[in-house]
Amino acid sequence: MITVKVPATSANMGSGFDSIGVALALYNTVSAKETDGGLKIDILDDSRGFLPSDSRNLVYRAMQAVFNEAAYSCKGLHIVQSNSIPVTRGMGSSSASIVAGILLANAICKGGMTREDVIALAANIEGHPDNTTPAILGGMVVAVIDGGKTFYQKVAVDSEKIKFAVFVPDFILRTKKARSLLPANVPHVDAVFNTGRAALLVASMMTGAYGNLKTAMDDRLHQQYRRHLIRGMDDIFKAAEDFGAYGAYISGAGPAIIAVIDAGDSEVFSQRAGEFLSHTLKGWNLLILDPDNTGANIE
Repeated sequence: MITVKVPATSANMGSGFDSIGVALALYNTVSAKETDGGLKIDILDDSRGFLPSDSRNLVYRAMQAVFNEAAYSCKGLHIVQSNSIPVTRGMGSSSASIVAGILLANAICKGGMTREDVIALAANIEGHPDNTTPAILGGMVVAVIDGGKTFYQKVAVDSEKIKFAVFVPDFILRTKKARSLLPANVPHVDAVFNTGRAALLVASMMTGAYGNLKTAMDDRLHQQYRRHLIRGMDDIFKAAEDFGAYGAYISGAGPAIIAVIDAGDSEVFSQRAGEFLSHTLKGWNLLILDPDNTGANIE
């Protein structure tokens, strides 16, 4: 079998709606091999009760997209998934499946896809590049699609300086529902608000000026419209600030919430945030994650 390991990703980062994402050190591992016929999908974790294990499976669908592009006739497939990334929580589980499927299929059919090919196809399948591109490249990535091509720039994230405190609830929020809440048009003042803050976010992450992040991660394009679907969001934002976080934001479409914290204070933050959740917001769990600067790789 060929095995691929793909990191979780967190999109938007507040002000960078559909354009800025970061890879995190939490991984899905997917293996596959061509067989004599049929489709067999084994999901080895608890997500097997949620994810399809037939032709609707996203890993399989991404693999088929590659086979179709390469005009390769695959006789059969055996796919094995071990998923650590929480499903439908806004942490890039779908993107991880897409990226894994593309890389596995390219290896099986010897398709010769370049990194640019992988980035373009993954973004096309996902519909936007801010999860799939950092899943492939690692680090923080700014990415946009123009004329069918993905333009991007990776920024390495200093794991010795910052970590990501991920608040994960016991309820899900489907991306389709979260997107349905967004207005077709926004006031010009809100667009200007986000443009400046997204630029400040990138500059601050590049230079290590993390004290800017509270302002840089503020948003008027999506978070305010999703707030009522994420029970406890305002409480977590306030608690994260009280416990010393640089800034906090909804991860992707939610409902997970991420606080960027000082790496040296991570143990204290974890203890205080854990106590807060156990006493105030039951049903939420806390993960302290490093950034991943490597991205997906074939093991």
